[in-house]
Amino acid sequence: MKVYSPSEVAKLLELNTATLRKYSIMLEEQSYNIDRNSQNHRYYQDKDIITLRRVITARKNGITLEEAIKNVVQIQEDNTYTNVINNGYEANENVIRELKETVHKQNDLIKGLANKLDEQQEYINKRLNERDGALMQAMNEIMETKKQLATTQEKRGLLSRLFKR
Repeated sequence: MKVYSPSEVAKLLELNTATLRKYSIMLEEQSYNIDRNSQNHRYYQDKDIITLRRVITARKNGITLEEAIKNVVQIQEDNTYTNVINNGYEANENVIRELKETVHKQNDLIKGLANKLDEQQEYINKRLNERDGALMQAMNEIMETKKQLATTQEKRGLLSRLFKR
């Protein structure tokens, strides 16, 4: 949805900004809604520009400003097709916004899960290295014990031969 500042709309419609403000105030007095930002400044959408063009065209055709605005607002209210399109567009925007929020939440959740997996993998690797170290130490001790046994048996063999036991 494209939005326009008052100066952009005034330039587009070839109006003074004061005239645009006057038209906007009169439209709002007839319950026509022109959106405002957080600083309470008006911003215009394509539908607002179409409405303002209708007012300008009616003025050029000799209708008073008050009548032109009342007629345009009445046409706007009666034009259900435009209202349905605008409502559908706003509904789609809301759905898209909700989907984007859901995707962002899912991305954050995925990042958290990925971090947990990384931590688990680090823990597993650490434990495997500790286990491998313990196994190597045990194997070295076994090999050392076997060497000592072999040495003891060799020494016994020599002594046994000397003393014939």
